[in-house]
Amino acid sequence: MNEPKKRILLISCFFYPQNRIPVLRIGQWAKYWASQGHDVTVLTTKKYDFMGPFGLKEKLPKEVTVVEVPYLPAWLLKRIKKSGKQGQDTIPAETSKTEARSSTLHSKVRSLRNHIGSMLDIHDLWVAPAYKAGLRLLALDHYDVIVSSYSPPATHVVASKLKKKHPNIIWFADFRDLWVNNHITSAKGIFKLFEQAKERRTLHDRADAIITVSRPLAADLQSRHPTLPVWVIENGFDPQEFPTWVQSVSAGQQLNGTITICYAGTIYPNRRDPTPLFNAVNDLIDAKLISPNKVSIEFYGQNERELNEIIQRTRANRHNIIKIKGFVNRPASLEAQRKSNLLLLLESSEPGAKGMLTGKVFEYLVSGTPILAVGIDNTHAAGELLEKTGTGFCSTDTEELKKLLLAAIESNQFRFYRPRKDLIAKYSREKQAQSIIDRLRALQGAPSC
Repeated sequence: MNEPKKRILLISCFFYPQNRIPVLRIGQWAKYWASQGHDVTVLTTKKYDFMGPFGLKEKLPKEVTVVEVPYLPAWLLKRIKKSGKQGQDTIPAETSKTEARSSTLHSKVRSLRNHIGSMLDIHDLWVAPAYKAGLRLLALDHYDVIVSSYSPPATHVVASKLKKKHPNIIWFADFRDLWVNNHITSAKGIFKLFEQAKERRTLHDRADAIITVSRPLAADLQSRHPTLPVWVIENGFDPQEFPTWVQSVSAGQQLNGTITICYAGTIYPNRRDPTPLFNAVNDLIDAKLISPNKVSIEFYGQNERELNEIIQRTRANRHNIIKIKGFVNRPASLEAQRKSNLLLLLESSEPGAKGMLTGKVFEYLVSGTPILAVGIDNTHAAGELLEKTGTGFCSTDTEELKKLLLAAIESNQFRFYRPRKDLIAKYSREKQAQSIIDRLRALQGAPSC
């Protein structure tokens, strides 16, 4: 039977053409909801130049309408543009000084975030104009559901205010990662009390359900919001972007005596830290168990300064095994992953990171390339997933990594790689988008398809 189409208001600060992993979860939900016959309106931030990198393109169905809302005051925008112009006009030596100052400022902001958490985010300026834009949309059309996706907190705050004004609309609050208890930007002391109060005030008596990406994150959210349903809808992959994934994971790999290791993502010193792998490879070379030309570790991403700091501190590139490729567009990143022999996944071993399950993991799953997760074990959501699907190996120990790499070079294969295609298929974005619609229909009292 034909079910009536739904009208969905999707609220996210991240959206195309930003080349950011969070865009994929939201953008692909929007695409598949539209392809399933629903109307989708995306309420998002105006994409200012400083919000890059850009270049992530997706041909969205005509049923997807994107509403970008400006939010920076004119004086601030003028100052940002002036700063950018000055940066373009500086000579190389001055540019280096500018980059150094920028890095210092970035480090100070990160340090501050370790105390204040999500408080005082620039996207807070977006709340008022986005709320007004949302009210205009709800006045023009009937919407069945609002889906807002964290981070930043502004998305949920806007959704909460709209729900208060229109209490009959259903609201699903999606958490790609945690607001309170975030393992990277977790507030401390009195700021944590403020953060907890803001999250509770935003969600309490307004959200109809919470969505998150893993069971550990779901347990954390449920403990703070015991009256709300909390659903796990993991990150996933787009089957249209990876049409030959079944063949890729079935093909198997031969190493031919060499290993190219690829990391595509963000580096966080002392959290997402590749040092154990660096130590393992260098120890093997120092012991003359492998030749330096047998191993190459390639990094794709924006955190070149942080990575260089780690390398210099540990003398990790004394054998010239580390190649820093910098930021590349998505097709180039996926091609690098496909050509590699081993994909590196980095995550923190601290308890607060046990529930982290980023979109990058699922991109790796369908690559057809074995995955090495450093810093975690199978008690972490990502480690459990890799073990369950037969696609990866987890380690926190340098000696264990040495044995793994040496055995792989000697046998020309990673013996742990036995992918379960039936389990991998469950993480299709298309199926996940349909799952949310089914839950919406259940709340509305209609049978699911």
